[in-house]
Amino acid sequence: MRLFVKIFFSFMLVLTLALCSVEYCMVSGSFEQALEQEINHELEQFQFIRMVTYMGGTQMGEEQLGERSMLLVGADGESLYSSFSEALLDASLGIEQSGNITYVVRETKGRYMLFVAGELPFEDSMQVLKTATDISHIYEERRLLEQQYSYYIYVALLICGLLAAGISYVLVKPLKRLQLSADKIAMGEYSGRVKENGQDEIGELARSFNQMAEAVEQKVEELKLEAVRKEQFMGDFSHEIKTPMTAIIGYADTLYQKELSRKETREAAGYILNEGMRLESLAKKMMGFIALDNEDLCFEEIPADEFFQDILQTMSPFFSDGEICFRISCQEGCLYAEWDLLKTLVINLIDNAKKAESRRIFLRGEPEEEGYRITISDDGRGIPAESLSRVQDAFYMVDKSRSRKQNGAGLGLALCKKIAALHGTFLSFYSREGKGTTITIWIPGRRERRDRKETKTEN
Repeated sequence: MRLFVKIFFSFMLVLTLALCSVEYCMVSGSFEQALEQEINHELEQFQFIRMVTYMGGTQMGEEQLGERSMLLVGADGESLYSSFSEALLDASLGIEQSGNITYVVRETKGRYMLFVAGELPFEDSMQVLKTATDISHIYEERRLLEQQYSYYIYVALLICGLLAAGISYVLVKPLKRLQLSADKIAMGEYSGRVKENGQDEIGELARSFNQMAEAVEQKVEELKLEAVRKEQFMGDFSHEIKTPMTAIIGYADTLYQKELSRKETREAAGYILNEGMRLESLAKKMMGFIALDNEDLCFEEIPADEFFQDILQTMSPFFSDGEICFRISCQEGCLYAEWDLLKTLVINLIDNAKKAESRRIFLRGEPEEEGYRITISDDGRGIPAESLSRVQDAFYMVDKSRSRKQNGAGLGLALCKKIAALHGTFLSFYSREGKGTTITIWIPGRRERRDRKETKTEN
């Protein structure tokens, strides 16, 4: 059943019950009051008639009867006086009394009669006096009142029915708009919104619906962008694989088909080795991406001095020739992180600085309120301003020829970006072309990460 119909019929049912209850109470009250007045009047008249009859004024009693009928019965049950018809005689049977006045209302041939009976205690005998008065006019008045009130009820129900239909329509209309908007969203039109009118529950529902629709639209846009990025990623990945594979196949075919000198053979093998190392690097970075998507991370509080000491031990062999000055400055503090992933991030950034023809690389760590800040600075080639916004994109390389010579695949910074995101942070770049680059990472503490997670969950 439609909500409009439910509201309409519920309203009409309550209204009908209320009006019928009011009608019953008013008609019944009026009828009971009129009947009580009539009975009291007849009891007074009976008292007068009985007194006149007791004093021997039967004839006078007849003059006072008016429209009433009277029956006087002797002690032996014999009728001494009667103006009762046969129907009244039958109806009056069973009206017994014991010294007090008794009355009863009975229906006789479609008429309502009020019978009153009482004793006449003469010295030599006990007689019974009965009167019968037609009070059908009271019941007729009740019937007319019921008809009149029924007419008023029908008119009121008609008017209120129209009002109920209008009110139901007004109440249901916003819900209808919600339904239409929901249907549009189900069909893929995520921009639809409903008017947020009023501060009642429907207004709150409309606001909640709009928030939901906005969240759905945003999520759909994110999924679309993610799909585009994945498609672009796969395209770039295929291209990056195709380039070294083409070189490997070409040089391998040359070695297979032709007789080459030792120098030419070494050059061809060198190209195959270099492109094979590129493929190996690319495979490792891709495995890193896959592992990040499927790995259960275990965050812990890491002493900063132990972490930076580990970085120094790992990177020292790469700077043992003394061509690049590598320095570390670490202040006391704790990093709330996944050790291996954070180490991978820092080492990748140092490796990028090394590949940027830097002469000096400086790794610095310092505690801050609710976190720890790591900074990697170098004096290398720097990053052009137009490339800063894209350096973290997968397969993007500022200088492709130099990157490929160094077995780069354009996945290093993309991997660093993903690791930073898993730690609830991001990479901040400051670079000047020809002057060097500074990359800053702020690692939030345990409490800060919990507050961010709770805030995200509540929203």
